[in-house]
Amino acid sequence: MPGSRRTSQRTDRWWTFAAPGYDRTVALVGWHRWLGELVAGVDGGVVLEVGCGPAFLARSLRSRGVDYVGLDRNPAMLHRARRGTHGWGPGRSRLVRGDCTELPFRTGSFDVVVAAGVLGLLRAPQRQAALRELARVSRGEVRLLEPIARGAAGTHRLRTRLLAFAPDGQIALAELVDAGLRPELVGPARLAGVYSQVRGTPLGKRPDR
Repeated sequence: MPGSRRTSQRTDRWWTFAAPGYDRTVALVGWHRWLGELVAGVDGGVVLEVGCGPAFLARSLRSRGVDYVGLDRNPAMLHRARRGTHGWGPGRSRLVRGDCTELPFRTGSFDVVVAAGVLGLLRAPQRQAALRELARVSRGEVRLLEPIARGAAGTHRLRTRLLAFAPDGQIALAELVDAGLRPELVGPARLAGVYSQVRGTPLGKRPDR
């Protein structure tokens, strides 16, 4: 659709512009710390990060012997990721250009699939497609750090729109269920109560404890 293509082009131009200072900017609000919490306890297997940007997570994961695959649609972000994904430990890394609504991977390819600050940028139909794809390629868990609906809409919805630039507002846990996942909120909401960590396991699989 022409309108969708124009929106995608504008979005890509924005991320190309933001790429050089992205890591420094998000570090100021604690984003890197929260990303680290998102992959806490992952000490093996293969992790896919969808919307990886400069691939900040690759360093800590590879140092633990975890193989890392980062996917992003924006070439400028992937260029910055490539500059920093060498010599970080025994784990291997691979970077792929692609769209989160049509992941170029086989079903069940990854032990953990991660997305942070990605789904809240999508409109509802694209977000639902992306969630189904994340669930499809995971053989273990899907871990999210996204604007999640936790209570009354009101001012929370306004904060979501301002901080997450989310076209369709918050993400309901029911959307994860519709994608075939059993969701569980983990810890408090972050960044003015907008972003929450959620872990989703396939509905046919019991979460490990």
